[in-house]
Amino acid sequence: VDQGKLVGIVTQTDLAKIKQRQLSGDASVNEIMTTQPITVTASQTLSDVLYLLDRHEISRLPVIDRRKLIGIITRADIIRAEAKHLNCQLSQKGPRPEPSYTVYQTRSPNIGRGRLLVPLANPETAATLLQLAAAIARDRHYEIECVQIILVSRHSSPAETRVNTTKSRRLLRQAESLSRKLQIPLHTEIRVAHDLAQAIVEIINERHIDLLVMGWKGNTSTPGRIFGDVIDTLIRQATCELVLVKLSYGKDIDSTNPHCSIPIPPSFNHWLVPMAGGPNALSAIKLMPALVTLGTTPKIQLSQVFAPSNTNPDVSILERASRQLVRRRISSPVIAVPIRADSVAEGVINLVKRDRFDVVVLGASCEGLLQQAIKGNIPEAIASGVESTVILVRGAQDS
Repeated sequence: VDQGKLVGIVTQTDLAKIKQRQLSGDASVNEIMTTQPITVTASQTLSDVLYLLDRHEISRLPVIDRRKLIGIITRADIIRAEAKHLNCQLSQKGPRPEPSYTVYQTRSPNIGRGRLLVPLANPETAATLLQLAAAIARDRHYEIECVQIILVSRHSSPAETRVNTTKSRRLLRQAESLSRKLQIPLHTEIRVAHDLAQAIVEIINERHIDLLVMGWKGNTSTPGRIFGDVIDTLIRQATCELVLVKLSYGKDIDSTNPHCSIPIPPSFNHWLVPMAGGPNALSAIKLMPALVTLGTTPKIQLSQVFAPSNTNPDVSILERASRQLVRRRISSPVIAVPIRADSVAEGVINLVKRDRFDVVVLGASCEGLLQQAIKGNIPEAIASGVESTVILVRGAQDS
């Protein structure tokens, strides 16, 4: 892969060339790979895939979209899908929601290295959420896919229900204005759906989304849920990178009406990144060069919580994270500070309140949702315990 574009594939046959041609162990992939391999697109049928696998006696095929590699399909994938179908694992309890239906869309040139999806719902937070998404898109040279989803009753078919799109299009115009200003390719869409999470997963799969930026309340009152019904479903089913944002808005007195308050946009200058190791903490670090561009005088503090009884804490994780930020040529000041507390959530919450951090960036726990329900949900506890903006990052998952 070269800048996301498929340039070749290395197979068992190619590896045999090393011995046949007496190549050294230092030979590059370019010397042995098969260029212009047989490929399929995501829209092709399984029968097409099976035909190509049998015809060419191969076990796997690259899946591409405009020469960009989006996956690899193998015989094992096909067998697994058939087994799920036979075991009825794809069925759901109760009436199954119908697929979402697109009633409005705009398209820009497909010139990005990837795609970032932003579902918009709240007009009050849309502008800030879009600015955050645009900062990431500009840093990664991504296109932005902006969607507004209109929910209808399960008794009505999304494809047959008449809806008013006036407010939705007004919301999408904010995104269009920002994309023109920043010269970022933007695609917009309005969909009618039965289920919000299902519609988002459909878009992720159909549009080959690389990263999802979405608003998050920071807590949930739904019994049996960790982050909320929609977010829990996305954490389980979305394979792309997830960035969940709980925005913090201050209040100021309205000069024209002393009895009313007006929201103050969140600040993005004082950043706290609690570290605990793991792949999602690394995903959070990778986002920092893009995120700090939202501030005017940003500074970053990396912290790790240690038990009060730990007299000789291992700060190697903090040191490694600091070096990663330096390698990314981040211009903001970066400090690494170990802290002591009886629990991670308590330590982070007290630190945020004491030093008045504007934003807390957390890597999601690698534990499953069931384990989080048993042991406690640290990100939710932190988000509920502070008034700052909280950004939760989960890296891309294997499909």
